[in-house]
Amino acid sequence: MPTALHGKGSLHYEAKGIGQSLVFIHGVGLDLTMWEKQVKDLSKHFRVIVYDMVGHGGSEHPPGPYSLSQFVEQLAELMNHLRIERSHIIGFSMGGMVAQAFALKYPDKVKTLTIMNAVANRTEEQRKAVLKRVEEVNRTGPLTTIEPAIKRWFNLEFMNLQEETVSKIRERLQTNDAASYLAAYTLFATADEELWPQIHQINIPTQIITGEHDGGSNPEMARQMHEKIVDSELMIVPNMKHMLPIEGAKIVNEAIRSFIERQKQRGDSM
Repeated sequence: MPTALHGKGSLHYEAKGIGQSLVFIHGVGLDLTMWEKQVKDLSKHFRVIVYDMVGHGGSEHPPGPYSLSQFVEQLAELMNHLRIERSHIIGFSMGGMVAQAFALKYPDKVKTLTIMNAVANRTEEQRKAVLKRVEEVNRTGPLTTIEPAIKRWFNLEFMNLQEETVSKIRERLQTNDAASYLAAYTLFATADEELWPQIHQINIPTQIITGEHDGGSNPEMARQMHEKIVDSELMIVPNMKHMLPIEGAKIVNEAIRSFIERQKQRGDSM
């Protein structure tokens, strides 16, 4: 059942299942509902926690600008509330940035780290492209950016076969608070600059996953993270774009389960 934690600000989350904890962090402009297929499957084996980040869904919407530390402390507050000392952390897109920042500040709270479809070390051209979208959101509002995003995120075949699923994502984007979305998207566009000089310090069992055809969080970025994070594992999923946890849910769920199982067999961080 949905639960709201009221501390420094409202924090909307859901928890299902028993066992080791898995905490999932969604992407910019989305909310905890994007993890529906992960909750359904992985809660059979784990205690799965999903939540709305600052400025999203049912959680607090403070005025911008936002900082990575706000999102890190929100996650720490949630884990403390749930009395979770250590958890497997899975972050998607902007959530992957939050997951990295959390692992850097609170390494003792992280059992394993999964960074999924996340940006890293943008080139000047890539930085200009995302900042151009930020400016468009600032100038015209977020609605004009939705359809281009949907096309970047999903394969056409999936969009045709799973219209209802894609419509849910579209509706989520359409109902975002404009000011909160702009603040979050601005952070998303710039936070990789803050993280990149630090990620070599991550010393936690880490897997990095992205889609072969993810244009924004591309395989080259994933490879660079893999090179920086010692003993990390890399997975490039063929024929997939950005919305891997939804379009490639079975692949993602199996990757998470098997990665955790391999760490358990190694005796690492379990």
